[in-house]
Amino acid sequence: MPRPNPQAELLRRLLRKHRLHEGVYVRVAKRLGVHPSYVSKVASGKQPSPEICRALVEELQRIERI
Repeated sequence: MPRPNPQAELLRRLLRKHRLHEGVYVRVAKRLGVHPSYVSKVASGKQPSPEICRALVEELQRIERI
């Protein structure tokens, strides 16, 4: 079982708040040139990627400003 990742937990809480999982994943994936399923795995804590975590946080902050 993977170790708890505080950044991944923060992302999960923010994504639940916005209920925009798929749209967020697709936008981040396009921006970084990866598949949305990889972004989903990072967001759920199943796959580590500081770059994708940062991009997810940036996208969620952008949504908060709208």
